[in-house]
Amino acid sequence: MNYKYIIWDWNGTLLDDVGPALDAVNDMLEKRNMSAIDIETYRERIGVPIKKFYERTFDLEKEDYNSIIAEWNRLYKEKAESCSLSDGAIECLEYFVGKGKTQIIVSSSNNAPLIAGITKFGINSYFDAVLGSDDFLAGSKIDRAVNYLDSHSEGGKLVIGDLEHDKDLADALGADCVLLSSGHEKRSRLEKSGARVIDSLRELIEK
Repeated sequence: MNYKYIIWDWNGTLLDDVGPALDAVNDMLEKRNMSAIDIETYRERIGVPIKKFYERTFDLEKEDYNSIIAEWNRLYKEKAESCSLSDGAIECLEYFVGKGKTQIIVSSSNNAPLIAGITKFGINSYFDAVLGSDDFLAGSKIDRAVNYLDSHSEGGKLVIGDLEHDKDLADALGADCVLLSSGHEKRSRLEKSGARVIDSLRELIEK
């Protein structure tokens, strides 16, 4: 644990929200008389940029992409009310605080609901910075992280996420990376990234 900075992803990593995300997609598919997808299909298709997921799942030649994004965000917001933090999340946050680490969230999610979620769970005090997006398009978060950490460059960094994109972020920062297999992307894809893959956040602090 020779790291100064712990850089967390939010959705699917600290927040256990894969179920609500998939449920929102399937509600949209049902509305269009299209077949539902299972969790494995969802995890196979998901990624950054998120538009590729919608291209594989909906007919974007017939529908406006921004309208679909807005619809998903509305449904997800309703369903995510029942979300909890991932197993072991609080224990990990406490552990890293105890070790004197600086913790940051870097997310592709819009900043307003991101802050609301962190506040809901009462975990604001664990983080020195929360870097969300200005929009709802779930795009790359690399530039935001690089810009912030350019002025906080001393010391090792560890990125903890659940997508291949989190490994891309780690590479851009010169950081190590751990990916959580219970999140939004399938394990086999995570393993191909070259990052360490874990099944539970608790593995980060097991002795």
